[in-house]
Amino acid sequence: MTHSHETTEALHRSLAYGQDAHSEPLYITSAYDFESAEEASDRFNNRAPGNVYSRFTNPSVTNFERRLAIMEKAEEAVATSSGMGAYLALAMAYLKQGDHVLMGNGIFGSTAHLFRHYFSQFGITCQPLPLTATAAWREAIRPSTRMMILETPGNPTMEVADIMALSEIATSAGILLVIDNTILSPIYQKPLTLGADLVIQSAGKFIDGQGRCVGGAVAGSSKLIAPIKTALRSGGMSLGAFDGWLLSKSLETLHARMLMHETNALHVARYLQEHPEVNQVHYTGLPDRVDKALVNRQQTGHGGLLSAEVKGGQRAAWQFINHLSKVSRCTNIGDAKTMITHPWSTTHCRYSHAEKLEAGITPGLIRLSIGLEFPDDIIADLDSAFSKTYLQERDSA
Repeated sequence: MTHSHETTEALHRSLAYGQDAHSEPLYITSAYDFESAEEASDRFNNRAPGNVYSRFTNPSVTNFERRLAIMEKAEEAVATSSGMGAYLALAMAYLKQGDHVLMGNGIFGSTAHLFRHYFSQFGITCQPLPLTATAAWREAIRPSTRMMILETPGNPTMEVADIMALSEIATSAGILLVIDNTILSPIYQKPLTLGADLVIQSAGKFIDGQGRCVGGAVAGSSKLIAPIKTALRSGGMSLGAFDGWLLSKSLETLHARMLMHETNALHVARYLQEHPEVNQVHYTGLPDRVDKALVNRQQTGHGGLLSAEVKGGQRAAWQFINHLSKVSRCTNIGDAKTMITHPWSTTHCRYSHAEKLEAGITPGLIRLSIGLEFPDDIIADLDSAFSKTYLQERDSA
């Protein structure tokens, strides 16, 4: 008997709705009817399966969770109202006063702010570490350390952490390894197969793929997901039915979209590498990376996110961004349309000057999320913006 690829399995996996709709319906409901008082009691007390209230479960959301779990090679997944909601539910489930967290340098600014500012009010400490300095993670572990959190590749520097090596460190210390897999999606990376305990997705990015909604998810073993579900039930960071339905349908096209994102991104990365006004390009698909062996070992592709450092610092970077006509000035990633932002002043603005530089984020760094347009049109827009920017720079010198 042959086994289907997980993308095929997820595509054909939907709840049994008892009707002939080829596309699963949308369940817009807040509550559910019970056959009896006894059934209501059994469901509320987890003695019987079934829906209780849409803050707990909803068929449209459950379908998204099941499909994502298949694609991440997880036993279960739990959906949340946003990627940040996923981090909040994770912390509610696994952290308490006095606990210590290790976090990768340069992780999304709101994630770092949540842990360092808000969680510090409840006695939780957070220590940043370089993604690639594997030995430093082992040395930083304390008796109070409860988890290691990082995204790889890093956003926006595209640095790659060794998941298997970090997994060995986490396992030996009895702590959780949590990997944010938003940039590559389950199409190009499956951290659970490399030893991660839990995987987080900001599902409004590449999973949605069209910038329509926000959402989040955590995937892992049933044992580790259960406390997160309990926290979600009390905390209310629940994904709505409509967004759950959108994200479930989006998973049906994720594989095809990621292939096109990668094809286009590679064209753009090569163009930027050859441009005289670009100092450096960061993209895991470029063949001259020093960590190519690691990239090839844990990634099956490279996705649509890249960054480049332009000459002239922040002033030139802003002028370049402002001269673009087709590329959207937008801080999201994973959309069908190509987007650009200036991480120093937007996504990572809450980091200090020194922290940005330590994470590899410079004033001249621009981040591009390459969309599904014809790649030559993207490059033509970039080329025009470069010409206008550096002509303006020369005229003002």
